[in-house]
This record gives sequence, structure tokens and C-alpha cells, in this order.
Amino acid sequence: MGTTTRGQDLPRIDLRGFTSPLHPLRRLSEELGVEVWCKRDDVGSVGLAGNKVRKLEMELGHALALGATHIVTEGSRHSNATRAAAAAAAALGLRCTLVLCHDEPTEPVGNLLLDGLFGADLRLVGDVSWVELAEVTAGVVRDLEGASERVYRLPIGSATGRGATSFARAFAEAEEQIRAQGADFATIVHASSAGSTHAGLVLGRAIRRRSTRIVGVVVAGEVYDDVPGNYLRLAREAAAFISPETSVGASDIELTEAYLGQGYGQPTPGVPEAIDLMARLEGIVVDPVYTAKAAAALIDLARTGQLQGPVLFWHTGGYHAMFDPALAARVWSEVPRLRGIRLTPAPAPGGSTRS
Repeated sequence: MGTTTRGQDLPRIDLRGFTSPLHPLRRLSEELGVEVWCKRDDVGSVGLAGNKVRKLEMELGHALALGATHIVTEGSRHSNATRAAAAAAAALGLRCTLVLCHDEPTEPVGNLLLDGLFGADLRLVGDVSWVELAEVTAGVVRDLEGASERVYRLPIGSATGRGATSFARAFAEAEEQIRAQGADFATIVHASSAGSTHAGLVLGRAIRRRSTRIVGVVVAGEVYDDVPGNYLRLAREAAAFISPETSVGASDIELTEAYLGQGYGQPTPGVPEAIDLMARLEGIVVDPVYTAKAAAALIDLARTGQLQGPVLFWHTGGYHAMFDPALAARVWSEVPRLRGIRLTPAPAPGGSTRS
């Protein structure tokens, strides 16, 4: 881990150490009547994995090439991107400052606990907008640079054209993996927020000249004023790095906000069932902030005949939010089969209860 390589003049650091597995979800497929596979970017090495690690391999490779010693980035307190950045910085010996918004907690839980364990300096700024968060972060960067820190600012979600190149390559990786198992996929469904995952997959499809449908399920629609336009910008920036002859247009970007619900991190119809089915049928955890919304979309689109199989569910990680007490309580109350479980002590020998 931590080895730097170069490909087409883009430095890359290996933070994962292995290729994430891809396998069929047979019991879920039987339930839905559509063949479903899963790309497991939720498993890995540094920082409990997730799709952000692929982007950090590119972004931090670039940061080190520039001589940076301090990483600054922003996001929600539930953010997988900031947690992954803190972990990667720890693995590389870089300092890390995280500027975090949304319902400031009274205790360190979920990703916030991990952020602290990985040694990041946490700046909690309360419930501010994404625009306000970016402004605060810019001020933090200025202060650190004024103190002679060599700072590299990661955009929210590591959403850059450079980061998107990692998912153009990931598309080819998944295609080769599934073909080695004698199968293929016609559709990809994944959770999307800052956009470089979707942009990279779309570019990878264009480079490989495939007709695969790629559905980005938006889980944070307020990150950009023009969400599709920014995704297209990222795809084109990535193409300029690794495949300038490849063209990507607006019609290549397919996004849905139908499963966003009340907004980022807020309840969405279909999410409790998605969490239940993935856990009960496949032993896979999806969380209510990110991946469960994408799983809910997959389930609904499959049941309503709107998905052509085989479908590849790209698990982008993020199960850590399940350990946030407020979110855990919501899941417990919304999944019907959990409501019947009583959390009471079992009787001890002799009739007393264990404490």
C-alpha cells in the first residue's frame, strides 16, 4: 500500500492493494426476477473502503507530486469521502483537516468516530449549506497556508476529472471480471452525490464502446446547481486526461432524483425494504444515507420492468452510517421484522435476569 505508479502521466497511489470482488446476488435475483450482480467497492483495505478510495489514489498521487503535506477537504459529518481521505492521509503520513457540516452531533459516532481515530483535525461548522461549507473550507485553507502549511484541497467527494479517471478504469475492471465468470451486464445502478463515479463510469463505457445503461441514483441533489452539467464536465475533464479522442455528451448522463426522498440523509420510501432485502437475502449492508437509496431504485425499477438485466449493482460503500444512533434507530423502527424484536435481557439460571 502506498506505492506510487504512473499511467499516461497521471501519478497514482495504490491504496486498496487488491481488486474488489464482483459476484452474483442469486437470492436477490430470484426475489426480483432480474439477474443481479454486485461490484463490492464496499470491501477493501484502507479506511474501510468505498468508492472514494479509487479517486483518492489519483488525487493524492497528484497531491504528493505537488509536494503537499496537508490535505483539507469538506463534507457532511456522515461523509464517506472525508472518512476515506482521513484514512488515506494517515496511511501516507499526511496531515488532514476535515470541515464538516450537518446536524452537529453530541457524541462521536459512525464516520465521525473514524475521522477522529484516523487523526484528522475536525472542524464542525453546524447545519450550513454546501456553498457556505465551501466558503468556510476556503478560509481554513487560507489560514493553514498562512501558517506555512503545504496544503492540497480535495474538492467535495474528491470530484475531479482526475478522480473520475479511476472509474473509467473501474468500468473496464468490472467488465473483465464478469466476463471471466461467463456473464455480462446490461445495466449498472449506483449511488451518486458529487458525480465523479458516474462521470468515470460513463467515460469508461464510451472508451470500451459499450451500450451499457448506467443509472446514477442521486442522493445529494443540492451539491450543484446544475447536477447533470457538472457530471458532464467531470466526464470530459477525465477524457482529456486519458482518452482525448473519446466524446461524451449530455445524453450520456442518466440520473434520477426519484429516490432522493426528503433530501441528503433524509428518509426515502423504499429504503427500509432495500436495507432489509440486501441484509436478509445476501448478507450485504447498505446504509440509509447512500447505498440503500440506490438499492431501493434497483428494486423498484426491476419490479416495474424498467431494468434490463443482467444488472450490476455497484456497491460504493458507506455502511458506517448504520452505527449512528439516530440513523440506527430509524432503521430499527422502519424495517417491519426488526420492530418485533425485543431488546430485553434473557433470564439467567435461577430466574433472575442478567445485567
